Amino acid sequence: MAALLLAEIALRVLDLARPADLPGSPLRPDMFVADPAVGYRLWPSMRTCMRYPPNSHRIVHIASNSDGFRNSRELGEPDGRLRILVLGDSFTFGTGIEEGARFTEVVEELESRWRVDNLGMPGWGLDLMVRSLERFGSKAKPNVVVLAVYTDDFRRLNPWYSGVGYGYTKFDLRDGKLVDVAYPTRSFWGRLRLVELVRASVWTAVEMRKWNYFELNEALVERFRVLTVQLGAAPVILFLPGRGDTEIDQERRARLQGWAQARGIPFRDLTDRIHEPGADATYLSGNWHWNERGHRIAGEALHELLATIVLPDTGATIEPGALPPPWRISGSQWCR
Repeated sequence: MAALLLAEIALRVLDLARPADLPGSPLRPDMFVADPAVGYRLWPSMRTCMRYPPNSHRIVHIASNSDGFRNSRELGEPDGRLRILVLGDSFTFGTGIEEGARFTEVVEELESRWRVDNLGMPGWGLDLMVRSLERFGSKAKPNVVVLAVYTDDFRRLNPWYSGVGYGYTKFDLRDGKLVDVAYPTRSFWGRLRLVELVRASVWTAVEMRKWNYFELNEALVERFRVLTVQLGAAPVILFLPGRGDTEIDQERRARLQGWAQARGIPFRDLTDRIHEPGADATYLSGNWHWNERGHRIAGEALHELLATIVLPDTGATIEPGALPPPWRISGSQWCR
């Protein structure tokens, strides 16, 4: 026992094997605010800008609506067009690019009969995407709901994952049913350096595979389908690739496609299209997010899927002058 105590003291003196804080500190409290319904969101009706990538000269303007999403218009406002709602993470949010260049805006640009609303948020996994649909789906009044799943989203169901630094209610799968569980706190033993050292030393590739939470992700896909149908809308699923296409990426997209097909949900894997021009052409320099060309390719692919399979030859009749005024922000000088 004395030896273990001395080892713990030594690790603390040398500041080794420090357990990570739970949930940690908020990364951008000036931009994001905790929300018990959806984990976190942007501050409502905000106008600001951010440098991204952080070490670049790229300045991106950020505008939020009254619900705290990156949109220059409000959910549910009068609009005669068919409505498409897109759920996602930082790719859907458009991290690193202007609002008007996102793939959701590309879809609307290609088809003026459709209105595309964006509920993307950096760091979200399928859990918070589903919660956002529960919270805002009826307000958005969608005809189609698109679940845009980035490959890294699979691991974000980890009980200790906190997105941009806010702890939030998690999902767990018990007896085949989704239940809410509180964000965890570290026990006395969990705060010991020796325990953390042992945990890290026994980490294996087999254990890392568990962090994909395939069963829990599949249950959330089913929850997404049920919620979408209850809204009277058609569900659609996209797979968004990373810069590479590793073995685990391939398994993730294969499983997602299988879940979609088993439920009759239209599915599109964007891997080949995004990777075809090369990572340097479709991703921000030295970064894992898409640049404007990447978003353009993704938007064209989603438009093709919607136009040929989900919404062929459909659209609201728009009278001249009935469309809302231009809403995209350009040339704003909120930050210098």
